[in-house]
This record gives sequence, structure tokens and C-alpha cells, in this order.
Amino acid sequence: ALERSQQDRDTLEQQATELRRSNEDLEQFAYVASHDLQEPLRKVASFCQMLQRRYADQLDDRARQYIGFAVDGATRMQELINDLLAFSRIGRVFADLREVDLDEVFARAEANLSRAVEEAEATITADPLPRVQGDPTLLTMLWQNLLGNAVKFHHPDRPPRVRVTVDETPDGWWE
Repeated sequence: ALERSQQDRDTLEQQATELRRSNEDLEQFAYVASHDLQEPLRKVASFCQMLQRRYADQLDDRARQYIGFAVDGATRMQELINDLLAFSRIGRVFADLREVDLDEVFARAEANLSRAVEEAEATITADPLPRVQGDPTLLTMLWQNLLGNAVKFHHPDRPPRVRVTVDETPDGWWE
């Protein structure tokens, strides 16, 4: 029994070592991918802004709006890439909690879903949300999943209506 226990401990230690190595590989991949993906996004945003400045007097409102969409999309993609990088490090930085403005996190999640919301003709409203202790990336992912599911899984004969309310209790906030 003692020998079997030692073998199990050795196996567990070996698996833990492999898991640490695998996590380090994932983090390295996410870092390289984020760097490689962000450079083209910076170029897209930069060239769109240059077009806007150089040809501002020749662009109609719709063209300016399209350029704004392109710049906004590139900026959001950069934020998502940064979030992916942060998420790849989550095992090491999970305890890095800070004050998070849920209104900002909620707005970011809603912006990430703007196309799905528009296509479903969804209406999303929320009470003013509190500031809480947490991880902004994880909270954005949480809101994005909740809102995304609400938009995706709705009654087929009606557009989705999502209403987020909050109540403060002696034990904290309830949503």
C-alpha cells in the first residue's frame, strides 16, 4: 500500500509538471499570437484614420461612418486579443483582483455582441451597475456569455428583450 501510494504521488507530480509546462507553452503562444495579430490591426486603424484625415472633405457621412466602424472594430479586436493574453495567464494572476466598474465591463460586452444584438433586433437595458472587486477580463467574458445566450436563445416570434437589474443588500449586490 505504501509503495502504491508513492507511485500515485510520483504520477501526480509528473502530471503537475506536464501541466505547468503546457500552461507555459499556451501563455507563450498567446503572447506571440497577440503580438502578431495586433500589428495588422494597428495598421488597419492607422490607415483608416489617415484616409479620414486626408480625404475628409471628399467623404460623405456614410463613408465617415464606415471608417469609424473599421477603427472601432480594430480597437475592439485589440482589446479582445489583450484579454486572450490575460486569460492565458489566468492561473498565475487569478488573485489579481481590483475594483471594476461593471457599467464599463457591461458596455464592452454589449459592444462585442453588437452585430448579434442588431441581427436579433434585441433590446438590452441595465440599471446603473456598481463597482465590484474582480477581474475585468473574466467579468467581461461573463457578461458576454450571459448577454450572448439571452440574445441567441429567445422566443422565435419575438425579438429578445434583456433587462439587467441590481439590488444592494447587506450581503452585497444581487443581479
